[in-house]
Amino acid sequence: MTNMIIDTVRFGEVEVEENRVIHFVEPILGFEKSLRYVILDHAEDSPFKWLQSADEPELAFVVTNPKFFGIDYEFELSDDLAGRLTLEAAEDALVVTIVNIPQEDPGKMTTNLLGPVVINQKLRKAMQIVLTDTGYSTKARLIPDDILQQTTGSSSSAASRASSEKGE
Repeated sequence: MTNMIIDTVRFGEVEVEENRVIHFVEPILGFEKSLRYVILDHAEDSPFKWLQSADEPELAFVVTNPKFFGIDYEFELSDDLAGRLTLEAAEDALVVTIVNIPQEDPGKMTTNLLGPVVINQKLRKAMQIVLTDTGYSTKARLIPDDILQQTTGSSSSAASRASSEKGE
C-alpha cells in the first residue's frame, strides 16, 4: 500500500493509506475546491468522526451516523444517484451526516438530515445528496432537551471537546 501525507490545520500532518481517500463525484455544497477526503477518528468510542479534506488543510467536518443518537433515519437512494456512486448493494453504502456544534452551547448540536453524505465503501466514491419530501431537517437535534437535562454533563463535555477541537 502506498501512503500519502495530508496536511491539516487541526491534526497537523496525517499519514494515510491512499486507498482510504474518498473521492467525491460532486463537491460538498459550498466547498467546490475539495473533492478528496479521509475519515479520521475523533476519539476512541466516539460517535463522531472527522471528514477531513485532503485538498484544503483547514476544511474538516464533524460527521456522525444519526442512529448512534437514536434517530430513525432511512431514505431511498434513486437509481441515478446509486449509479453515480456505482453502488450495487445497500450494505456497501456508508451514510454520515454533517454535525454543527454551537460553541456557546455544545449540547444543542444539530445534524443535517436533509444533506447526508453517502459513501461507496468499496470504491471510495461519495457525494452529498439533498433529500426531498422526507420531513427531515437541516438542524435535527442530536440530544433532545429532556435527555440533555438528565445527563451529568458527559454528553455535553464530549461535545465541548469536539467543539473546541473544531475551532468554533
